[in-house]
Amino acid sequence: MNVHEIAEELTNLVQLDVDAVVAYDRAIEAIGDGWIATELARFRLDHQRHILELSKALLDMNVRPPGAKPDMKGTILGSVTGLRARLGTEQALRAMKPNEELTTSTYARALAKPFPEELLELVRRNYADEQRHLAWLERALDQRLWEREQAGAAH
Repeated sequence: MNVHEIAEELTNLVQLDVDAVVAYDRAIEAIGDGWIATELARFRLDHQRHILELSKALLDMNVRPPGAKPDMKGTILGSVTGLRARLGTEQALRAMKPNEELTTSTYARALAKPFPEELLELVRRNYADEQRHLAWLERALDQRLWEREQAGAAH
């Protein structure tokens, strides 16, 4: 890969993570307090770290990273997530699952690219985070974890 191709791929990943942060913001706002919101906040921090690390890699290549604003896709994802999340924790988690499926599959595709080793390692770490996020969301939905949180709040 030449520098231009690497920069384009990294820029796309930064934008993906920016969009993910917006979706997490909407879900966390709607859920409010509780351990599920705390877990989602941890995932949001992972995405923010991805943005910083990928942006640093771009700057090291003398390429200006994208801004911290969502693109059109991110605006739509954030809006849809926010609307669904207002219907409760279950819908917030259901809205976040396809978002994480998108980030996971995008990072998986990026891993197939011939990045230099140090960048490939960064993409691998970020991909591992995405797999962890998606696995947690799937488990939360399968086990209906919001019901446990609600039951705990009732006591």
